[in-house]
Amino acid sequence: MGRLVRAGVVSLDGFYEDADGSIEWSVPEPELHSFANGMVGDLDAIVMGRRLYEAMVPYWHDLLESGEGNEIEVEFAEAWARIPKYVASRSLSEVHESCHLIEGDAVEAILELKRSTEGDIEVGGGLLSAQLDEIGEIDVYRPWITPVTIGGGKPFFTPGTRISDLELTDLRQFPKGTLALEYTVAS
Repeated sequence: MGRLVRAGVVSLDGFYEDADGSIEWSVPEPELHSFANGMVGDLDAIVMGRRLYEAMVPYWHDLLESGEGNEIEVEFAEAWARIPKYVASRSLSEVHESCHLIEGDAVEAILELKRSTEGDIEVGGGLLSAQLDEIGEIDVYRPWITPVTIGGGKPFFTPGTRISDLELTDLRQFPKGTLALEYTVAS
């Protein structure tokens, strides 16, 4: 059975989006971006909601086609292109040819994907992650804490989420102060 991983860049005050829905404050420093490239390259799949899909897939697909990125960005785009991508959305009827659309119960589809793989599956998107948090199905948390406060927005952990018995399984510090943390749910 695979593991569901929740990852994301998080402000020091705990938000992954600001009050306007922007993530522009979270652009990673080059060393963190290179680290993220390796993490993405090690995934067996990624599942995302509509908003993350609309932000990520066109951007990285276009960058890969145009070749107009720096070395780190192209490396990420190549890793991103290789992994299977699933999109959970009630409003989309089709997705980019590099993705699979999850129709019906997204949580059940994600749990079936978890049962049918041996590797890590990253779950991106606040609503999807929160739903899986609520039922205790996230196995690994990878918040990358950036030294910035944004004062409000969408919290990485929704109010009322209770996760206990986490074990710190990785910690990296980057030159500009970002901390890449990895916590695994203790069995």
